[in-house]
Amino acid sequence: MLKGMGIIKITKKYLVSLIFMFGTVFNIYADDADLIRKAEEIYEAMRITCSGISDEISKVSNISKANTAVTAVGTVAATGALAAGIKKSEEEKEIEVLIEKMCAAGGCTAEGVEKMSDADFFNNVLMPMADIAELQKKINKSKTLGNWRTGLMAGTIGTNLASAIMSGLNIKQSDLVQHITACNTMVESLQDLDIEMRKAGIDPREAQVMNKINSAKTWCNKLSTKDIEKIENRMKGVLGTSVVGSAIGVVGVGTSAAANSDTYMKLENKVKLTEDQKKTEHALNTTANVMAGANIATGIVETGLNISLITLTKKLMQQAQHCEGNLK
Repeated sequence: MLKGMGIIKITKKYLVSLIFMFGTVFNIYADDADLIRKAEEIYEAMRITCSGISDEISKVSNISKANTAVTAVGTVAATGALAAGIKKSEEEKEIEVLIEKMCAAGGCTAEGVEKMSDADFFNNVLMPMADIAELQKKINKSKTLGNWRTGLMAGTIGTNLASAIMSGLNIKQSDLVQHITACNTMVESLQDLDIEMRKAGIDPREAQVMNKINSAKTWCNKLSTKDIEKIENRMKGVLGTSVVGSAIGVVGVGTSAAANSDTYMKLENKVKLTEDQKKTEHALNTTANVMAGANIATGIVETGLNISLITLTKKLMQQAQHCEGNLK
């Protein structure tokens, strides 16, 4: 009987030990299950948080592409304005030669004609009639070139304003910064989960969800708000250059129009210009051409900044697409 009681006590002892052991094992598995479930929850949260970043970056890229096209048009217009201005300057030099030839003997003023002998009148007034026709032809051509220059420079004002508006509307990327920051925060939380699993004796590589997380983390971890700061800085550069280009265009249009006014472009006025007036006309034409050249320079800078934006956003978009692709 005592022997039987001893057996019962021993069995009870082991039974308690077995119950305790199974309870511990159950708790371990319960902890494992909790960690796996936690990993799945984080994965789902990461999937939601990191999705849509590529679409936001794509919008920035599309704006940069459109801006590049706009600034390219402006640069072409400025180049055309400069070419027209240079050609106009060449015509003006030839006009000056013709006027000097016609007026050398005093045939360009009533007083001069009155003092001429019949022979001088014939030689210096009647004979140069062909030169007068040629002079008018050249003045007309010069005026046309001046109009082209003015019109093309007016076009650069429009393209620069359009570029400034596009850049200004997208210069602040705070929403995108917040989005990437949130995604980065989710990626950082994965480091703690990995450590937590290893402490619990779980190899993260054996958990399917962790493999998916780590695969996504490789790409999501590359998204950086510093790159967005670069985008903002380059947008500021485009905006600043566009504003300068617009200002240059306004000055250029005014100067070109002044150089092309009737004061300098009507035959009856042209032949009577004083030396000071000739210098003023020459200065106006030179300034207008310089402004056209400056607009070419601003257009090249704007185009370069936009191309660098396209390159940067392309890299970011690829990273974001890989991140989102691994989270599907």
